[in-house]
Amino acid sequence: MPTYVSTSCLPAESSVFAILEAYARAGLTEIELGNGREYIQDVSPDRFRRYGTRFIVHNYFPPPREPLIVNLASHNSEILQQSRAHIKNSIAFCHDLGCDLFSFHAGFRADPDDMLVFPKADRVCDYEAAFQTFVDSVKEIDEYAQTKGVKIAVENNVLSSRNVVDGQNPYLLLCTADEFEEFWHRIDSSNVGLLLDLGHLKVTSHWLRFDRYRFIDRLAGKVFAFHLHENDGLDDQHLQLDDTSWCLQVIRNARFAGVPAILETPVSSIQEIVSQVRLLESPC
Repeated sequence: MPTYVSTSCLPAESSVFAILEAYARAGLTEIELGNGREYIQDVSPDRFRRYGTRFIVHNYFPPPREPLIVNLASHNSEILQQSRAHIKNSIAFCHDLGCDLFSFHAGFRADPDDMLVFPKADRVCDYEAAFQTFVDSVKEIDEYAQTKGVKIAVENNVLSSRNVVDGQNPYLLLCTADEFEEFWHRIDSSNVGLLLDLGHLKVTSHWLRFDRYRFIDRLAGKVFAFHLHENDGLDDQHLQLDDTSWCLQVIRNARFAGVPAILETPVSSIQEIVSQVRLLESPC
């Protein structure tokens, strides 16, 4: 099981190159580039290769010149086109870097503000319309990704206490196994998989009252990578793992041998990251 560390593990106000330098000093060279809001003028591959041996790229990296909330299901045509263009730019970056996997967030039925707060229900797009827009976006992106030799993975959204309404999910796409199975039925591409965020799954399964292990069983064959962090089951807290974490049980299952496991737990020191990686890499 290859173990990667997300650049989001260290404070977001740090530059990505300062984070990469800290990782390199600690011997952490398998890295998910996924944090940072500051536009980087020069994203030439050699600037990154000096810090790592293998990379995965996630969602908002490289950050666009103009800040954007990426929503591949948006009913706002400008946001939709900007989102698609951003994802394609990231895939081109992956190709140049020699990275063969890019992951991104599932879409939303409404465009949130820059604090990821959603509007009132009367401004939420019809579910089927939003779902099909997302499918159309991914089809277009997948065609481009295949020309670049890059696989793509969609991350399961998280329904938490901040966005559940009367026990329902009014805003988010691709939270349940049924949705993912329908999504792949419409996409029909072996190049499109799942970035399974186990922290998201733990919270969402609580609020929507489904069996998280059954979710994994149904979608296991499409898992391209894992995001790993813990929580109390109610909110997406991104807590550190310990030796009792259910995440360890999941990723150590033989059917996921070779699937990248990406640590995504914010910490206060590089030593804590090293300890988390050792926990993930321990045999039991």
